Amino acid sequence: MKLRDMETPMVLGYALHRDTLTPIRKYVDLSREGDYGCDPIGDGMYRMVPSGDIVDYDEMRRRLAK
Repeated sequence: MKLRDMETPMVLGYALHRDTLTPIRKYVDLSREGDYGCDPIGDGMYRMVPSGDIVDYDEMRRRLAK
């Protein structure tokens, strides 16, 4: 199957635009309030970006869903 024939072309975990086969970029709005990302630190805990708070999985999902 060719990439252009796939519903959502994917290569190495990156979603591609069907027409150009270039990666689909998702931009982060840095001007909004609150956290916009996280880094796993092990033991089911995450360091939130940019606040630096250490939170569990449920809190991480709650903050990123805003």
